[in-house]
Amino acid sequence: MEINLTVTRDYMLRKDAGPSAAKLLFDTRAVPLAVNMAGSLEVALNRAAARSGLRPSLILAGLAGAGALAVLRLVRASRRTRTRRAV
Repeated sequence: MEINLTVTRDYMLRKDAGPSAAKLLFDTRAVPLAVNMAGSLEVALNRAAARSGLRPSLILAGLAGAGALAVLRLVRASRRTRTRRAV
């Protein structure tokens, strides 16, 4: 079974000129929001590093460790709650 996928001249003539609505929304809303949030976090990290005298990588590692510990505790707490309900 062979599948032949080609773009014909008729398809190119019928094709819409612009991007889809989903891509347009992603490109105009989601990407700029994510970039602005990343930039804000970078500025906050640099300011915290300047005030504390610690390197930004150490602050970032500490925040990542604290976040991982919080997630681990939430998972363990939900497992305990689930086993208590089953009894």
